[in-house]
Amino acid sequence: MRRGAPPGLRLDVGRVPAFARVEGSPRGLALSPASAPDGETAPGSDLSLVHGAPIPLHEIAVVAGGQLAVGSSPGVAHTFRLPGVEPVHDRRPPGLARAVGAVLSNAALLEADDGWRAVVLPSLGDIAAELGGGPVALRGDARRLAVGAGGRITEVALPEGVEDAEHEVEADALCFAGEVLVLARGAAVGPVGVEPSEGSPVVALAGAASAPRAAALHEDGAISLWSAEGERLAAWRAPLAEPRGLALSADGETVALAGGGEDSPVAALLRASDGAWVRRVEGARGISPSPDGAGVALCGDWGAVWLKTVEEEE
Repeated sequence: MRRGAPPGLRLDVGRVPAFARVEGSPRGLALSPASAPDGETAPGSDLSLVHGAPIPLHEIAVVAGGQLAVGSSPGVAHTFRLPGVEPVHDRRPPGLARAVGAVLSNAALLEADDGWRAVVLPSLGDIAAELGGGPVALRGDARRLAVGAGGRITEVALPEGVEDAEHEVEADALCFAGEVLVLARGAAVGPVGVEPSEGSPVVALAGAASAPRAAALHEDGAISLWSAEGERLAAWRAPLAEPRGLALSADGETVALAGGGEDSPVAALLRASDGAWVRRVEGARGISPSPDGAGVALCGDWGAVWLKTVEEEE
């Protein structure tokens, strides 16, 4: 549904360091400096807080090459135009739980009580519905969809909706690493044909849109980085309590992760090769870097904001 734009989120605009916390100020929402977190750090450059919308969100993803964002909170998905964080549409399928964006295209996956569906953005209208309970994956350019059910994975060419490949294999999670379909089976990650392995099972999988890389979140809180061929490239412990919202940057170099519990949320960008802190924001529930390097989207119970690269601003 298209809705009239709400009043803009009042912001205390200005520079935002790599390690920050969400606070209120007389001028509006502020991102104030915070202490560096424990562990290895690789701080990103300062950003500039410039735009926001007062729509509470639990997750956000920059999509369409940086032109749009899709976000969700329980029961509702929203789309925004960037960089102004201008609300465009919302959709409220019963039990909506997640929205997973296609980084390079105007498309996303939504999970609700009736299963997964692929939608076009910003309207949130269906491309493919009734995809079941998953696992599912949408390629970064939204030209390909993979759906797992009943011990079989079906690949679908979009937007035609033509099923053109089928694999007799059970998968715990799916993603596209670049153009390659990647599966998680037990603790193992790799292309179709990968054998399951023992160890902490994969509970979430995210692929890089422009690189043959995938990141996995394991049940025990570990993060692992994989090539599309199934070689484990790195493994490290997630530095956040209750990690969730796993995503991998388009180039495969940065992991986005949220966690920290319901009362003390934290969102972070971490170096994929070793888990070093790149950016950490206390009081945020979701974070997503733009694939063109223009900025970072951030969200929480207070709304959604756009942080612009300082170089871009100047």
